[in-house]
Amino acid sequence: MENKPQGSTLGAFKFLLPAVDGYIVRNDIIQRRFLTCELAEEVVDFSTTGAKIAAFRYDRSPGSVLKEAMNSAVGVICVKPSPENMERLETEIQARLAFPWIVDKPLPRRRLALIDGKGYPHRSTGNLGIYRAAKALGVELVVVNKEGHWAQEDAIASEWRDEFLPCDITPDAGLPDRIVASLSNLQRPVDCITTYTDGLLPAVAKAAEKMGLFTNPSTAVDICNEKHRTRELAPEVNGGVVSFTAKTAADLERLLKDKTLQFPLVEAITQNQLNFPGTTSMIETHICGPEVDANFVLMDGEVLFSEINDDFPSTADTDEHGNRYFPPSVPPSFAELSTIIPSILPTDEIALLKSTLSQTLLRLGFRYGIFHLEARIVNSRMHFSNTPDGLDLVPRDNIRDGTPEPRVFLVEINPRAPGHRETIAIEYIYGIDYWALHMLSALPKGSAAPDDEETLAINTIMRSLSHPLAEEIQYPIYVGFIPTKQDGKMVSSNLDNLPEELAKYVVESRVHIEKGQMCKAQGQDGEWPFVAFINVAAKMTGAEGRLQARTMGERVTEAFKYVVE
Repeated sequence: MENKPQGSTLGAFKFLLPAVDGYIVRNDIIQRRFLTCELAEEVVDFSTTGAKIAAFRYDRSPGSVLKEAMNSAVGVICVKPSPENMERLETEIQARLAFPWIVDKPLPRRRLALIDGKGYPHRSTGNLGIYRAAKALGVELVVVNKEGHWAQEDAIASEWRDEFLPCDITPDAGLPDRIVASLSNLQRPVDCITTYTDGLLPAVAKAAEKMGLFTNPSTAVDICNEKHRTRELAPEVNGGVVSFTAKTAADLERLLKDKTLQFPLVEAITQNQLNFPGTTSMIETHICGPEVDANFVLMDGEVLFSEINDDFPSTADTDEHGNRYFPPSVPPSFAELSTIIPSILPTDEIALLKSTLSQTLLRLGFRYGIFHLEARIVNSRMHFSNTPDGLDLVPRDNIRDGTPEPRVFLVEINPRAPGHRETIAIEYIYGIDYWALHMLSALPKGSAAPDDEETLAINTIMRSLSHPLAEEIQYPIYVGFIPTKQDGKMVSSNLDNLPEELAKYVVESRVHIEKGQMCKAQGQDGEWPFVAFINVAAKMTGAEGRLQARTMGERVTEAFKYVVE
């Protein structure tokens, strides 16, 4: 054996051997499930998409066991040097891979049209997740976008997509027909179509219906696209809250003659018309209570996975007494600042949110998909308050007999995966890839018989990929948004040069405004009003992990500096 330099450490490797015959649900499953494993120096998958693997047999002769094991391995983990790490890794493997990730049937080969191919994957963590999921699942992508999109160039796009189709994807009344016309020009037809873009969801559902392809009802998607129609659908969810629409200040004045409103009143319809001409404003009662994001994975009407996270107040938000959470020196804005996953609301309130919101989705007619909902829990037993440890949810001290029971107020429904910052965080915490599940949800399902083999194969893989990591390795994450503060041109930022004591907690981050690009304060023109985002993961679980994630997240936010001139 080669002599090692004095003081060096031999590396240890853990080879993962299949216990059953079958097909791996995605060819990077081991790497994706070990994102937060600090024992691993590197994780590598050996499997090939769609290839059948054979279970490792222990009845080999002693001399060939090691060779056969290395040939049969589906992945390997390079373990960080430490005598006890190999033993600790056994526990980690059980917590991360104790679910059926080798299945009987492979995912059927499917050709999917992706409407709006987003930006180049290597420049965006979110877009990388979409294309990585397609490659790992073996789904062929036909990217549909306008002429000149990066996916049109074979030299840079061939590794990410199968084909590019030019199409004007302006979200107007003619878009469904343009999609249908464009897709009819393909030499090989697509099996399904989808999008991850809010403004295109209704048109994509309509186009799928026109082509006879599998989709959620376009009527349901249309309702979600308008908050006022969503309110009309589920009045019982919102407890009779006053809600109506107006286009102009004159419309509002006329409507107010027949309505009784409560204070405080915030009237911004004139400002809305200035910033977004021609849009309709919705007017409704101001609702207090902790705000949450609620995400659901539906398969044939069954909730496979769901989670709730806490959406922290913005600088313009107030408590039930009208007091701002932030000092007067901080400019008021309703741009979101941070989210912490998972929520620490009481167990029964979490259950109420999940049951109420999932039933609303089913009542709309949704059966498959990833859904991102925003809601408030009214009459919650917790509220946001400034504490010695900072702003956070704490128990209320005014709960008495006769206090109204908690109820859910639905803010909005988005029939798609949450934004990429939250989607990334969910994969780190739970091992659940919403991008992949969104794609699987769009694949065609047999309608003739419930035991259709291809539908069963798709559903089996969806169920497999909806298994969360064990609770003992779910590390809370702080998702922070750094808002723009002034108009000007981006000169520099220090996100890649944070002190190591902070950088080690940052699992994902991105500066949205590149050097030389212009930014505007508070996004008054409707553009994304943030310079950057950060995902900061705790090294501990439970309440201690939440405090650590929030504390380190706030420290990273304070340490982030950028120069605009």
